[in-house]
Amino acid sequence: MRRTAVPAALAVLACAALAACGADYAGNGSSKARAGVADVQERVTGVDWGECDLQAMFQGEELDAAAAAWAEALECGSIRVPVDYEDPGGLQVRLAMVRHPATSADRTGSLLVNPGGPGGSGIELAQHPFLPDAVTAAFDVVGFDPRGVGQSADLTCGSEDAFDAAVTDVYTADPAAITDAQTEALKTGAQDFSGECAQEEDPLFLDNIGTMNVARDLEVMRAALGDDQLTYLGYSYGTYIGQMYLYLYPHKVRAMVLDGVMRTSGSVLDVAEGQATGFQTAWRDFAAYCLTVDGCPLTSADTADAELTAILTRAQERVGGEITVADMLDMVAQSLYSEAKWPALETVLAGAASGTLEQFVQDLQDLAGGAGGAARIPPIPLPQRDSDADFYGVQCADRDNPGHFGAYRSSAEAAYGNSALFGAGISWSYLPCATWPADEPNPSKVDGRGAATTVLVGNTGDPATPYAWAESLAEDLDDAVLVTYEGSGHTAYALGHECVDAPITAYLTGLTVPQQDLRCPQELG
Repeated sequence: MRRTAVPAALAVLACAALAACGADYAGNGSSKARAGVADVQERVTGVDWGECDLQAMFQGEELDAAAAAWAEALECGSIRVPVDYEDPGGLQVRLAMVRHPATSADRTGSLLVNPGGPGGSGIELAQHPFLPDAVTAAFDVVGFDPRGVGQSADLTCGSEDAFDAAVTDVYTADPAAITDAQTEALKTGAQDFSGECAQEEDPLFLDNIGTMNVARDLEVMRAALGDDQLTYLGYSYGTYIGQMYLYLYPHKVRAMVLDGVMRTSGSVLDVAEGQATGFQTAWRDFAAYCLTVDGCPLTSADTADAELTAILTRAQERVGGEITVADMLDMVAQSLYSEAKWPALETVLAGAASGTLEQFVQDLQDLAGGAGGAARIPPIPLPQRDSDADFYGVQCADRDNPGHFGAYRSSAEAAYGNSALFGAGISWSYLPCATWPADEPNPSKVDGRGAATTVLVGNTGDPATPYAWAESLAEDLDDAVLVTYEGSGHTAYALGHECVDAPITAYLTGLTVPQQDLRCPQELG
């Protein structure tokens, strides 16, 4: 789908009009940006909260009684921050926010939440109840759309159609064997997409959309909310935001929970290769579960990959149309984000294997989109085909990425070796970063020295943010504890695992730090 983009300069100016009714990183602004944040905090002394447009917010979504009551209490607001903190009086961007007031009179403060992405909407997360009652009693739950996302000057530029098609064509192919024509299609599609973004967006906005500035925005929001220190819950890419805040403002942290830890080191290709291993691990975990169920279409762990490919290939041949095996593999990958979807995924695959294909694609799409009994799931921290430009705007700028095609081919080969099902497509999908117009890498290591204890949560079978990333951050941080969920799926807190939920809730509400090396058993029921 071709997107018609408004130049970013106009978009952020329009947002500004709407808003009117630790040590810094030497490579990303230094003392000048630090002074800019202080300037903005003097100006932005509060958030002007008002009624939310619930009709626009929920767009006809049917809400149960609890969700409807939650929605009725929501308040919407915004603040203005500079696009570039080195020029605090320059071009401004409106940051949209939503708040659910604490349900108890004995209020602790604000809890800022982010669901991940990049590109995930904190407003969409906070507009539904998802946290334990003890947390919502103690805190105003505040969600925000980071700069460049959703209602905060959403970054939309270029057309990904040609690039999407090129990645689809090679998604499951051995990267060492792709043709010259396929190579050229990948190069041209990626270059055209990134080039259109460079032409259509204000370069100042592209240069300043990265996570370091989101962390500065978070610090402005903290002060505007009237909290002396930050209480923060970040999922997936939201953990990256938390790590940058720890780097910049460690002494401002009251409590921080980072669930589904993203690595900050390395290029996007290092991330891709780790994620290929993660998705293969999650698929193998699902296959092991499936083999315990009567009617499972898989016959062994060793043959599971080939059997899945055969099921999807037969489905594509029967259904025809524009749905490809690569599309269906994407849907399977998204279904691996929650263990709660495993029974439904087994049923859908079993039906297809037995020849019941009429509803297979629709059932798989529904499952990938949220059906199957899953609770809130953070956005996928992967470059999804037909994804929004805000994902690339952040990921490509945040890291020091190779600028030559050969590096992406080599990464695709390595990822293919990690997972023939999912790996190559992940690496190829990052190719726009080779020619992305903005590049302002963040620090690759954070120690958080001076911060309160940070609580990390990691799933041993997490497909998108491998457990090793959580272990690595636990070692790097000066003061951290790691809560381990010995199961699959992406993230664990507030999904009904009592062993995980109880100690983290106690930490958020009463600052009781979970025991070091707490391990929680898998709970599928």
